[in-house]
Amino acid sequence: MGAAGGLVAIFALVVFVSLPYGIDRSESAIAMISVGLLLLALVLSHVVYGRILLAAARGKHFGL
Repeated sequence: MGAAGGLVAIFALVVFVSLPYGIDRSESAIAMISVGLLLLALVLSHVVYGRILLAAARGKHFGL
């Protein structure tokens, strides 16, 4: 679950760097959307995998 928090912090860094400085608004929006979608997918996959591991730790059996 900590990895998901780290990915959110990386996205916050990208937003902070891209907004106020050297690139215009359209390039800034494209950068934030593209990085945001990628990190959203990574965060969701980490959360799902973490929930599966927590369920397995509680004794739930999966698969075969």
